[in-house]
Amino acid sequence: MVQGLTALHLLRESPPQGKSILINAASGGVGTLLIQLAKRAGARQVIAAAGTPGKLDLVSSLGADAGIDYSKPDWPARTRKASGDAGVDIVYDMVGGTMTAAALDALAPGGELVFGAMGRFALDTAHIEAMLAANQSLKGFALLPLLSLELLCSDLGELFQLASTSELKVVLGARFPLDRASDAHRAIEQRRSSGKVVLVP
Repeated sequence: MVQGLTALHLLRESPPQGKSILINAASGGVGTLLIQLAKRAGARQVIAAAGTPGKLDLVSSLGADAGIDYSKPDWPARTRKASGDAGVDIVYDMVGGTMTAAALDALAPGGELVFGAMGRFALDTAHIEAMLAANQSLKGFALLPLLSLELLCSDLGELFQLASTSELKVVLGARFPLDRASDAHRAIEQRRSSGKVVLVP
């Protein structure tokens, strides 16, 4: 539910309609939902960054217009090429670290970087100055301040309705017994999972 709400509110805060967008970690729990919801919201082009051939196949099956392997050092240049050399209008970055600075190379002049990777902000003054010179903007994203009880009920209702009619596919990437929770955490940390990782009794 948290991943669905995150994807829903990312698109409300920075609407993708008519725009070319890049989704980092697109094969993860938030990313797989964000691809589908962005297409529904009228994104002109969805470029999905993922790290393995299998994950790239997954994002393509969910409707991404292009898949970029971010394990390759030239992935920002490949992203720009996929966007017709113009760069993307919006980057949804829930990864942070070195991925953020690299994604800036794929961002169009006047584009927007939406940053939601709490605790992993790695842009320095030079990056910010370069963004200002290109009329680009940096927008923070935090889910909790956006939620209210009323909104929570209506948003979850919307997400469950889409899932129940198969208009939104929830990707179950891995299932672990509860007593192997540490293995589940390792799978996520080592980026060996896709979609949602589930713990079961």
